[in-house]
Amino acid sequence: MTSQIPDTFLYNGEEYQLVALAGEGLITPQDYGMQPQMLETACYRGFYSTYEITDEGLFLTQMVIGEVKGRHKPIQGVMPSIPSGDRYGYPTYQGLRLLTPFTGKMRLGKDFIRDLYVRMGYQKGSAFETLLEFSFEAGRLLSVQDISAENSQKRGTFKERFETGELVQSIDEAFSLDMDIE
Repeated sequence: MTSQIPDTFLYNGEEYQLVALAGEGLITPQDYGMQPQMLETACYRGFYSTYEITDEGLFLTQMVIGEVKGRHKPIQGVMPSIPSGDRYGYPTYQGLRLLTPFTGKMRLGKDFIRDLYVRMGYQKGSAFETLLEFSFEAGRLLSVQDISAENSQKRGTFKERFETGELVQSIDEAFSLDMDIE
């Protein structure tokens, strides 16, 4: 198994990874009638996205989608292309600015601590130096809270539990973005 490619979020000029989520409304290919196929072992769900968080809201700016059943369909009038110089050659929807109707909370991490890498699923918040918690209502940013200090108290707990816990439960938790799993 392989760790999964996370969704990326741009906030205040910095790049963050999605590590936990509680809510609904992130955009998926299924919202546009596409059924993505696995890209590779690092992307079982068949797609990954880039979002930008601004004072105006949460915007989908790019989506990479591999093979789909049928054909790729337009998103915001945009069809995918293969970016020049892209080493993988996956169809990519670029130049989007689509307000995302997400309502709920998400945790985004940056400054990954390499020693806490888990070789399966998504990396957890406890493996990042910086962890921010965002609250949204219908894509509008309500609040941002820096929870890095309290997160530092949990540093490495998921990796330890993953390596010593029951195998099936550890795998399920590794592939979950549930906010209660740290």
